[in-house]
Amino acid sequence: MTEEAEIILIFSSNTKILNAEDLLEEMSLPITLVPVPKEVNPNCGLAISFAESQKEKIMTVLLAADLKPSVAYRRQGQDFSVWAFEPSIN
Repeated sequence: MTEEAEIILIFSSNTKILNAEDLLEEMSLPITLVPVPKEVNPNCGLAISFAESQKEKIMTVLLAADLKPSVAYRRQGQDFSVWAFEPSIN
């Protein structure tokens, strides 16, 4: 069985990441605050990580609050790729 991919969001400032974390936790969305993976950025910093299955809910909340990440990655195992959010059209 393949492990679910995760999405890792990196923000342009500590303030934005902490605001995003607070907002998502207030809404009881399943996120984790993690160090930025060295594979994508060797500098220190924090990122928000969550299961790919939660991407629509989490990104909808963040974009509505004008908290767009500066970059996002999709990690499957040890493989990283840049990820661009494309909202569903209902």
